Amino acid sequence: MDGTQEDFARDLQIALAQRQVVAAYQPQVYVADGTVVGVEALARWKHPKRGDIAPDVFVDVAQKTGLLPLLTARILSDVTAEYIPGCTIEVAVNVSATQLEDPSLYDLFDGAFASGRCDPNSLIVEVTESHSIDHPERVAAPLEALAAAGVTISVDDFGTGHSSFARVESLHARELKLDRSLVQADDRAREVAQIITEAHKRGMRVVGEGVENRAQFDRLAGAGCDRAQGFWIAKPQPAKSLLSWYRTRRSGG
Repeated sequence: MDGTQEDFARDLQIALAQRQVVAAYQPQVYVADGTVVGVEALARWKHPKRGDIAPDVFVDVAQKTGLLPLLTARILSDVTAEYIPGCTIEVAVNVSATQLEDPSLYDLFDGAFASGRCDPNSLIVEVTESHSIDHPERVAAPLEALAAAGVTISVDDFGTGHSSFARVESLHARELKLDRSLVQADDRAREVAQIITEAHKRGMRVVGEGVENRAQFDRLAGAGCDRAQGFWIAKPQPAKSLLSWYRTRRSGG
């Protein structure tokens, strides 16, 4: 990345104001039968001069420069505008641990619910486990409020070394997302199966992310995983493209 972080942050702030940053949606399917059951809303930025900026780059800059709340608000705005009332699939939105400690976060979501264009019962809030669980007491209250409203709390990147079911339960999570390193490893199938079994005992569903081929999908199926997500199923795409893909898949095309 050329230029200073301050220059890049200024570009990002302009991009957020000018709607250069948009949501792309990656589908999730039931492992058992391939039915589309949800999507994850992911931020995408096409810089007018630099072209496509990698999400991990600009999300990191947003985190370091205080722009993350604006980024989350931008993506939630897209989700709210593009949500179809009566749609049965769920939409997942990522939230950082630092935002969870911000009292205004719930107001952001509550405003989306009040608009009538975002059903809390169809919304998943994904929390990155490796960061958030370091201080579960700081994030428990806002997550409890979201859960009480009907939102599903999901713990992302589970199995990366910070894992603890007890701490996950303290976050009111009803879903775990297996980190792609577990899903893609040929030699960790037993570990994956153990996590899934334990999660099910605790009443949590499990999503395997980063599925890049049939063998990985089949391993998840053999382990009893509930949902799967990854490029092998579908790449993140704009709402219009997703709708076309969804219709084609439903019609068996």
